[in-house]
Amino acid sequence: MSDEKFAEELQFQETLMASFITSNTPPTDSSPRKQKETGESSESFCEICAERRANDQMFHVQNCSHSCCITCVTRYIATNVTKLFNVNRENSAVLTCPFGLDCGGVLEVDACREIVPKYLISMWDDAICESMLDASQKFYCPYKDCSSLMVNDTGEAIREAECLSCRRLVCVQCNVPWHSGVGCEEFKGMDESERGLEDLMVHKLAKEEKWQRCPRCKFFVEKNEGCLHMTCRCGFHFCYKCGGTWSSTHGGCA
Repeated sequence: MSDEKFAEELQFQETLMASFITSNTPPTDSSPRKQKETGESSESFCEICAERRANDQMFHVQNCSHSCCITCVTRYIATNVTKLFNVNRENSAVLTCPFGLDCGGVLEVDACREIVPKYLISMWDDAICESMLDASQKFYCPYKDCSSLMVNDTGEAIREAECLSCRRLVCVQCNVPWHSGVGCEEFKGMDESERGLEDLMVHKLAKEEKWQRCPRCKFFVEKNEGCLHMTCRCGFHFCYKCGGTWSSTHGGCA
């Protein structure tokens, strides 16, 4: 046999032997053949989004048998943690199982730290801290662009406080922005339309200048001369000193 023929025969024998070894090698535990024989799968079904996900992309809820994909549980946490601050700030910070209140399972913040964005975990931690405070100790900054938690741990009733976040003054008794120059009782007696910052400045100026208000239309009147008998632009007659109705029995104050 020539050298060329011998080389071809040797190559054929090597190829045949390699094929025989491969076909008779038992599959490993992770091979598709083994998974098929044992009924195992590398994927699971998410009952929320109805999609098949890799097993390492599934999240198992604590204290129950439910599971869903990481994407779905992250969306669930994001929605409900946001509600804790916008709607339910006085309620518990516990997040129940996404599969309903009848389940009884809960989501633990520590079990979610590795899969949920850090800003959501931070909000969740803050909500848990707030839920531990007594309702009588906490209130919130009334400015719409702030709403930060404020705590009164002195045990005493306070009226004025400064928000540590926005550094603006707050009336704790009325739970509104600070109404300088206007007492709480007077402020509560005002119409909603009179509680703006500019309106409060007018009220403060009226006190300083001793202006009087018409009992009927509430328009401010300033007397710079004449008697106490005032006739408002609305036609109502009243006493400038006491604000009482001008009548035959009340002709002015001494």
